[in-house]
Amino acid sequence: MKTLKPSIFQFLGTTTNGDMGPWTFYKSRRGKLVIFPKTWPKDPATYHQKLNRDKFRHAAVRWRSLSPAQRDDWKNLARKANLTISGYNLFLHYICGKGTGTVETCQRLTGIDVITATGPPLPYLSA
Repeated sequence: MKTLKPSIFQFLGTTTNGDMGPWTFYKSRRGKLVIFPKTWPKDPATYHQKLNRDKFRHAAVRWRSLSPAQRDDWKNLARKANLTISGYNLFLHYICGKGTGTVETCQRLTGIDVITATGPPLPYLSA
């Protein structure tokens, strides 16, 4: 693992997080750039991993299909309920079928109704 000053890549105009070719880049807590060879999974994705990825993909498509006002409602709900996650993440939590109770509680606390406009969460995908 090698650390470099981020100014080298800022000079080149590239972002310093993520994968680029066979290398992975990220910034450490101290602001230094860390580079290491990209690692590939030993096993291909299992059936359940593929189902879970599809669920997130469908949830992201559903988020993009919301009107700007509906997205703002989700963002306001997360902010007014003093959650440490964004409205988008709260939406994903709900749509993926894990956060119905959480969203209902947030709605009661804030008075913002997001479930009526959004509709039901995705059905649980199983084998």
